[in-house]
Amino acid sequence: MIENEETDFLVIGSGIAGLSFAIRAGRLGKVTVVTKKLIMESNTNLAQGGIASVMGKGDSFQSHIEDTLETGCGLSDGEAVEALVENGPREIQWLISKGVEFDRERGSLSLSREGGHSADRIIHPVW
Repeated sequence: MIENEETDFLVIGSGIAGLSFAIRAGRLGKVTVVTKKLIMESNTNLAQGGIASVMGKGDSFQSHIEDTLETGCGLSDGEAVEALVENGPREIQWLISKGVEFDRERGSLSLSREGGHSADRIIHPVW
């Protein structure tokens, strides 16, 4: 436990979103990550699925947005869904540039389909 420690950025959570932010914020100042238990105990590590992103031929941002909004049953924020979907491929490439490995087939990302998706767009990290 750190007491009386100054920080520029306080990140709550050690999942992929929190740690991705922490890496980027680290260029701008001191970052402190707070997590429930151990740094590797996050919902990201517990998720059985992968990451949904438009990465394959024949898929589109519009299709992914529609799938997400339909599956969200009217509870999803449309602007947030659009931003997440449209930035997804760039963020996947950033993760790869940081050393995250994903399942591959014949040199390309291996894409699969899971519930709520009308196209193969799920990539799975290599554990």
